[in-house]
Amino acid sequence: MFEWDQDAKAYGVTAVENRFILDYLPAAKGDQVKVYLWGLFACAWKGPAYVAELEAALRYWERRALVSRISDEPPAYRFYSPAQRQAAANGGLAVDTDYVSFAECVYAAFGDRRKVNPAEIALAWEWVQDVGLSQEAVLMLLQHCMAQRGAHFSFKAAEKLAVAMKEAGVTGPEDAEHFLQHSQNVQDGARKVLSRMGKRRAATEDELALYEKWTGAWGFEPQAVLDACRETTGGDPSFKYLDGILNRLRTQADARTGEGMAQKLDQEKEEREKAQEVFSRLGVKISGPAAVTAYRSLLSEQPHGVLLLAADECLRTNKKLDDMKALLTSWRNRGLTTEEAVRQYLARYREANLALRELFDACGHSGRPTEADRKLYEKWRGWGYGPELLRCAAEQARNAEGGKIAYLDKVLETWHEAGITSVEQAQGRRRPQAAQGRKTVSAQQYGQRQYTEAELLAVSDDLIEEARKQRG
Repeated sequence: MFEWDQDAKAYGVTAVENRFILDYLPAAKGDQVKVYLWGLFACAWKGPAYVAELEAALRYWERRALVSRISDEPPAYRFYSPAQRQAAANGGLAVDTDYVSFAECVYAAFGDRRKVNPAEIALAWEWVQDVGLSQEAVLMLLQHCMAQRGAHFSFKAAEKLAVAMKEAGVTGPEDAEHFLQHSQNVQDGARKVLSRMGKRRAATEDELALYEKWTGAWGFEPQAVLDACRETTGGDPSFKYLDGILNRLRTQADARTGEGMAQKLDQEKEEREKAQEVFSRLGVKISGPAAVTAYRSLLSEQPHGVLLLAADECLRTNKKLDDMKALLTSWRNRGLTTEEAVRQYLARYREANLALRELFDACGHSGRPTEADRKLYEKWRGWGYGPELLRCAAEQARNAEGGKIAYLDKVLETWHEAGITSVEQAQGRRRPQAAQGRKTVSAQQYGQRQYTEAELLAVSDDLIEEARKQRG
């Protein structure tokens, strides 16, 4: 048995055929040449064990029919003489001309901008062999990635796009052009969104996927997406936050266009402001989506102007949201559904209550005016009786036995039937039987209660109590 001295490796010679230099060297890249030469050296001098990183380059030489893999475990390769290529057909070796042509096209596409390594070429070739794209489609994909992400993009990241092209049914160059144009639009759109958010960087894969969902599956126009960015101004804006906004609006077809989105957001802003106005007037601390939801519930009862009037009435007597709802329902049941109608009603209500309280003091009746009392007051006013004549009748009812308001009504009804229209006529008129023998009380002889300004203005206590009774 014979072998070379190990030190002879450093002084020996590894033969390289001229045919390799003339026919193969011009088309091969540096790393591929290095691997080939190392393989020749290992064949001649029993070099070190196989290194996994060399596999891509060795596959290149396999396709050139100068190397064949003869074992997987452990990986082992057999080298052939370039002259043997002449007898490839007889020896069972076939040159993979498609791969060689593809590799040369990839090298040409990158030119001097990037040194593409054999592993990257092999990965791109898998998109042809395994994924099923045409060579033209893969080359267009690589050029697209170069234009969008720069010459030094990751082939591994680009593989996701290759798979997406396959899933989209891309077969030839025309399909690839359409798909990549759409992909370019996604890139450009995502970049504009980032710019709108004040971020100066490229979009991530996840962000690109979100943008494609917004403009694809959800049907938003690019301008609508940009307009929606104005809702992300609080804190650190992000695609995730924007996704939540668009998800909320995606069922509303009128929000999918640029103009429609702007109008929808303006409407929502106005709605939030109106909700805040109502709850501020009511003295209730509520904001955000909860405020909008509560406001919409109130708005289903009455228009905004009426809500403000109800809030004012409730605030005067420290009533809260549930009381306000009862008040709104009461007004609606009375047919009061406009701001003007409610204002007129409140004015009449307040006038009747103030007048009745004075009459109660004059006749010595305790308690607060009721709805029945107000109906009586309206009847008396309908007869043409003013404050002075009403006070005169109340004085006569002060010493009445039993219900003073009922007696007051009897006095006024008697006057009305008799055609009495002045205080002088009333004072000369004989009192009803129940009051005979009793001394007349003058307006100066009874003590009037002094009402505060809040008591004089506020009517919501009575209104809300009545509303609660109506609701059961």
